[in-house]
Parts: sequence; structure tokens; C-alpha cells
Amino acid sequence: MRDRPAGRIGSLDGLRGVAAAVVLVHHSLLTIPSFANGNLHLPVPESRSWLVYTPLHLFWAGGEAVFVFFVLSGFVLTLPALRRTQDWVAYFPARLVRLYVPVVASVAVALVLFLLVPRTPDAGESAWVARHAQSLSLEGLVGDLTLLAPTRMNSPLWSLTWEVGFSLLLPLFVSIAAVTRRYWWITAIIAALLSTAGHPLRVQWLTYLSMFLVGSALAAGWERIPQVRRPLGWLLFLASLLGLTCAWWYPREAPGAVFGSTVILLSAAVLVVLAGKWLPAERVLLGSLPRTLGRISFSLYLIHEPIAVSIAELVPVEYPWITPILTIPLALVAAVFFARFVELPAHRLAKRVSRRISGPDRTRRGRRAAEVTG
Repeated sequence: MRDRPAGRIGSLDGLRGVAAAVVLVHHSLLTIPSFANGNLHLPVPESRSWLVYTPLHLFWAGGEAVFVFFVLSGFVLTLPALRRTQDWVAYFPARLVRLYVPVVASVAVALVLFLLVPRTPDAGESAWVARHAQSLSLEGLVGDLTLLAPTRMNSPLWSLTWEVGFSLLLPLFVSIAAVTRRYWWITAIIAALLSTAGHPLRVQWLTYLSMFLVGSALAAGWERIPQVRRPLGWLLFLASLLGLTCAWWYPREAPGAVFGSTVILLSAAVLVVLAGKWLPAERVLLGSLPRTLGRISFSLYLIHEPIAVSIAELVPVEYPWITPILTIPLALVAAVFFARFVELPAHRLAKRVSRRISGPDRTRRGRRAAEVTG
């Protein structure tokens, strides 16, 4: 297989890029009132309902794409720790640098846009855009910078709260994955069920951290999962796409609807498996466009929403469709620059922090272990 560096599954970068693009489209469309109503389960014009309440919702299924991110993070952070001895002393500060430097920069970008383009509610604007009309406060700014209580100034930061939580708890997740390696698929199902149970119980840590555990379970069983052959691959691919969007087209009152979140998470897990174990998916995701999106996916995720809201505030409410047309290319260009001047330097800084803490001897041992397991 081409473009698969040792110890890294390149096609998963492409999957992450596609998921980031879906989130971008999602928030861009939410600036249009009818799409915002659909997302908030409010009345939707008949002419748009087919894009909301059918499997076509897949193209702007932003919430489901975030679940894919969580499963991916659980997988890609757990797999290396299972394959080689992890230097936890160096891991924690390096990981926090890797996450917080881009987050702080994204808050700065959001703050500048917030000050330049006031968030004022207007009659006829999208309900989603109207929810961003809030006052600026020191408490809110601290909540954004620390990720302890993100505000709507850059609301995608809510998911980074759980990303940091999982990163700090990674040794526990790796231990669970290692102990249950033989029965990894049972762990994945239990994790999906626990996440589903978290919704009615209103226990957010159970809901979201369990999603990462699904990915950790996949990492534990990765070597046991065979390559997927084409006929089965196409069947699993179609089933996972339907499952990922089931909350939108499957009647809520129908039997089994209560397990919708379980189906969504397991569908996300199947997509991760197909991305790394099914040749047609690997070929597509290793293409130039998905891999390019993958390289800027974190940056795109961090900065696209303040751009979308700012443009929506400037565009006349009579022409909301202009906002997605402007937002998507501008956000992509901004993400390229953000990745080049913020995310990449943060990544390099995290590596320097790790090397300095590890020391030369421990760094060499880690590299030798990576070469053996790669």
C-alpha cells in the first residue's frame, strides 16, 4: 500500500479531513434559517426537508462527524501506546502544548472577529446565528482559553474539552484496551452503550469519553481485524453511512430508536476500520484532496465557525445562501495559513518539549521501539 509511513495509517488522515469538511459544510449551512431549524428540530420548509430528514443529511452531519473525530482520536492515541513503551512523563506536557497553543490562537482569531463584527440578533436571521449574540466577559474568555467552559464565541471548542480530558486519561484507556485486547469488539459495544446511556442520565463525561473508548478498543483489536474484501466492504460502507445518519431518517417513535447513538458510534467505528482495512477506501482517502484536508483539519475545525458567523452577520438576511458560498473557501484559505503559522509550529514545539523531557537516551529507545513496531 502506498503512502503508509511506519507506525502511521495515512488513510486515517484523509478520513479526518473529510470529517472536518463535513463540519465546515454543517456550520456554513446552519447560517441559513431553514437548515438551522432542521438542526434544532423546528419546522422545515417542504422544499428542504429532503436534505434534513433523509440519509442525504450525511453531507452536513456535523455532530456525527465530531463523533468520528472522537473515535479516531481514541484509536490514533491508543495504538502507538499499545505497540511500544510510552514515555508518559514526556507525553503529558507535549500533548497539552500540541492542543493548547492552537486553541489559544483560535480564541484570539475569534475574539478579533467578535470585536470587528458585533453579534447582534436580527429579525429573519438563522436561529443558530442568533444564538451567538452574547456579551463578552472575562469569565467567558478564560473559559474559552482553558477549555473549562467554552462559550459560543467559538463553540466547536466544546469538543476540545473532552479531547483534553481523554488525553489526560490516556493511560487508563490504554490499560483497558490492553486488558480487553482479546475481546476488543465487546469493549467497543459496551463503550457505545455506555455513551448512549449518558444522554438520558445527563452525564456528559460518560457520553463523550466512552466515544474515545470505542476508538481505543479498535486499536486493541487492530491486528486481529483482517483486510476487508470488496463485496463485504461495499456493504459495510453503505450500512455505516446509513447508520451514521439514522437519527435523522429513522422515526424517533420506532422500536430501537433509543439505541440511535449506539448505532452512530458503531457506524463511526466501521468507517475507521474501512479507512484502514478496505482497499477502495484507502485509495480514495490517500488521494491528494482528502490528505490535504487532513493536514489542515485541526486548524479548519478551530477557526471556521467564527468566520461563518461573522460573514452571516454581514450578509443581508434576505440572501442567507451567500454566506456558505463565501464561508467555505475563506475558511479553507484561513485554515491553510493557520496550519502553517500556528499548528505546525505548535507541533514542532511539542516535539521539542517531548525530546527535552525524555532526554537523548530515552528518545533513542523510543525511536528504536517505533522502528520495530512500525
